[in-house]
Amino acid sequence: MKIMLIADVHNNPEVEKEKHDPSIEKLKKIIDTVPADLIVFLGDTVYGPAVKKDFALYRKFSREVYDCTKSVPFATVFGNHDDEDSISKDEILSIIAEYPNALTNGRNYVLKIDGETLLFIDSGSYYEGEGSCYDTVKPGIIEWAKGEISGTKAILFQHIIVPDILSLVTGEAFNDGVEYTGEIKESPCPPDINTGELRELSPYLKAAVFGHDHENSFEVELMGVKLIQCAGAGLQSYEYPQPPSVKILDTKTLETRRIPI
Repeated sequence: MKIMLIADVHNNPEVEKEKHDPSIEKLKKIIDTVPADLIVFLGDTVYGPAVKKDFALYRKFSREVYDCTKSVPFATVFGNHDDEDSISKDEILSIIAEYPNALTNGRNYVLKIDGETLLFIDSGSYYEGEGSCYDTVKPGIIEWAKGEISGTKAILFQHIIVPDILSLVTGEAFNDGVEYTGEIKESPCPPDINTGELRELSPYLKAAVFGHDHENSFEVELMGVKLIQCAGAGLQSYEYPQPPSVKILDTKTLETRRIPI
């Protein structure tokens, strides 16, 4: 199965027209021209703070992105900006549910397609309390996921990368001796608290896919799991030293192809 990975579109009404329209058109073109069996949106599809509590406006900017999928099946996870200062996650899910080709089934769910087990987790937004900026994946969700994927080798999709990545990097570079592919151009931004998600789920995972860190496109193995980081796909997230891109993941080989858009 071929999965198109789309991270951090950040669609929002505050973006100037010369960025907004080309971004949506480029997304349409890549989906039209590159075959995929499934599209996965890795969060921050809409930049919530720019839309506030206006449901109609939020729906408009969500639909601009999801309309690009046409009839291709798609699934989603939440990013930290999707509901930030904006409408609720349940309201966002109601917009996604308008699409007959949407496979999203809540905030945390599992899909079994073409012999593959695909795990989707809401990595949250911001941590309530001290000790971390970004939210953590709670133990209850980890236990739920273990029960759902036990006995398989699943692929995990979530927005924010697992904290374990920090054992491999120093700032914006991998430590000496770490083998990786792709690029690291900014320091990864996981939660500052590690709830053991990767350690607990690693026996049941063959790969884990992330967005959030717009400039990073590296891939590296950790605890026997291939970590696949996807760079941003929208012109409106922030300035890039390289063009926005998507990745195509072959679920059988776990090989990817990065495509500038």
